[in-house]
Amino acid sequence: MPTRHGRHTSKPRSRRRKRRGRNIVWFLVLAMAAGLVSAYALTQSTGTSRADDPRPSSTSTGVSPGAGPAVADSVVKIDVLGDSYTAGSVEGGRGAANWTRLVGTRFTDRGDTVELNVMAQPGSGYIARGNAGLHFREIVTLRLREDADVVLVFGSRNDGVQTDDAMYTAAKSLYADIRDRAPSARIIAVGPAWGEESAPDFIRANNEAMARAASEEDVRYVDAIAAGWFAGDSTGLISEDGIHPTDAGHDYLAGKIFPLLADAMREMRTA
Repeated sequence: MPTRHGRHTSKPRSRRRKRRGRNIVWFLVLAMAAGLVSAYALTQSTGTSRADDPRPSSTSTGVSPGAGPAVADSVVKIDVLGDSYTAGSVEGGRGAANWTRLVGTRFTDRGDTVELNVMAQPGSGYIARGNAGLHFREIVTLRLREDADVVLVFGSRNDGVQTDDAMYTAAKSLYADIRDRAPSARIIAVGPAWGEESAPDFIRANNEAMARAASEEDVRYVDAIAAGWFAGDSTGLISEDGIHPTDAGHDYLAGKIFPLLADAMREMRTA
């Protein structure tokens, strides 16, 4: 015969077991997400880049002897956040052909020492979750260096149709998070690029919300659509899938983005 307390103790124990089970499941989900990002990060940003290194990320370039004015006694740390336009794809931008690697080479050629930390996850955006299940703010939490000198955000066309409020809030929160985590960094945000003559209305709406948030957070915003990136004849720059840049497209992007980063470095020298 059950004791007087038998009926009262069995259910709480069951509930405690269920709660412990749920907590374990949530812990495993978070651990798996962090593991995926860490694994992706290791393939993208470790080591010193070489011409034959297939990784598009962390590029550490040396100062050329006899070069002109440069930040010779320190490495300028540039963190880049983006999607497949930055990470590269099977369509182009792998290894030495990636625009981040090309930008690093341009800095080397002029005698600057830079270290690029590329936090690129295909499919990601301000709101959209990428291949590892994270959006830009979550990637920043895991990968952004607190001592970054320059942070460049590029994208993203992955965010799709959003309300103005959702897009604005996501952008404003991202810029504020970057500022909090890397308070000394100069922040540049480049809006989504579109490889056709006219971008869809939802892309233009998202772009406008990002620009408004950037203005309020004192972030330099580059409207790639208004500036005509890839507009007109983009033959050879965008792959046959109509989305991803080819190797030539990454070279084109390097030509657009290098001056932005060079300007930020020039501001650092004169500050």
